Amino acid sequence: MRIALMTNNYKPIMGGVPISIERLAKGLKSLGHEVTIFAPTYKEQEEDEDVIRYSTLLNRFIGGIVLPNPFDLRIEKEFQKKEYDIIHVHHPMLVGRTAVYLSQKYGIPLVFTYHTRYEKYVESYTGGIIKAERLMPFYLHTFLKHCNYVFAPTEGIRNYLTDICKVSPEKTGILPTGIEERNYHVPATQINEIRKKYDALNCPLFLTVSRMAQEKNIGFLLESLSEFKKRYGKPFRMLMVGDGPHRKEYEKECNTLRIRDEVIFTGTIPNEELAAYFGAADTFLFASKTETQGIVVLEAFAGSTPVLAVRASGVEDLVTEGINGMLTEEDKDEYAEMLINFYKDSFKRSEMAENAYRTGLTYHEESVAKEAVRVYNEVVTAARTAPIKSGLVRLG
Repeated sequence: MRIALMTNNYKPIMGGVPISIERLAKGLKSLGHEVTIFAPTYKEQEEDEDVIRYSTLLNRFIGGIVLPNPFDLRIEKEFQKKEYDIIHVHHPMLVGRTAVYLSQKYGIPLVFTYHTRYEKYVESYTGGIIKAERLMPFYLHTFLKHCNYVFAPTEGIRNYLTDICKVSPEKTGILPTGIEERNYHVPATQINEIRKKYDALNCPLFLTVSRMAQEKNIGFLLESLSEFKKRYGKPFRMLMVGDGPHRKEYEKECNTLRIRDEVIFTGTIPNEELAAYFGAADTFLFASKTETQGIVVLEAFAGSTPVLAVRASGVEDLVTEGINGMLTEEDKDEYAEMLINFYKDSFKRSEMAENAYRTGLTYHEESVAKEAVRVYNEVVTAARTAPIKSGLVRLG
């Protein structure tokens, strides 16, 4: 099967969507399928023969990502060179509209994965001035009419699509991001090296992996850690892995909150090295409320690391209270108390770690790719018996 994956952002940008696409492509290729990724151009990008790069309008847009050019004629020019069986688009806007256009013009089925709670991002970056809770579902409902099938990463997000965006349940399913094999098997020597490197051999080691951006709720996490420090009264280390537009602000905030000695900003860590960081941490801390799934949560599970998170959509479908992690409301006192309680019971921590690993095993990337192919085949077969309606959709 020839598969076109289309996206508004990709490597070298660190984020959930690029990681999800890369792993899906890898899994599909391992099953013998031909995959081409259509992605925007970046200054720091590495060349890949299976990635078609189209032009970028702005190198720096909201949250530090680029603004791609979905009108770039190269997209269709390159698309025409192969007879694709299916298009899998990962955004409802910009290249999403291009995908609809190509789907209808060439009679190729279109599937879509809903990765991002866009209304949450809008509210975050406008300070709540702009409310998109009604506008976004309306737009999605209109866009998804053009899709043959819609993937959600979790059951909760699937319910959002069917209940709020009014997508037919028959054309929706769940496709989480796959976890790589290396995440499940981290040598003890690597774990010890990381704990030694950050002076955490004899104290708790917390971890978060995230873009250092406003919508990830990093500020709340730092405030909670400051409160935890006051109550815990013992040494601990917190690794903030990742980079982003607000990193310097967060570093300054650590000074104000008096946790600069405990919180370490590592910058971006290569993906091939991240598994050891997940395995080395005692717990993974997560405060984002904009996730549809939270890939890093699954990676933490694969490393036998319980997740302590703010209760929010996507995350609630993965973290089972008291089993593979703990959940709390967005309240720094409650979050700090959750951390205290987590460290009170060593037996419970060990039990949660084992359960986290078992949870992680169900998300292996090959299993995810097989499910994608199963749906692709069903969609292609259905499209052949009921051809896509004629008539092009304007890109603008």
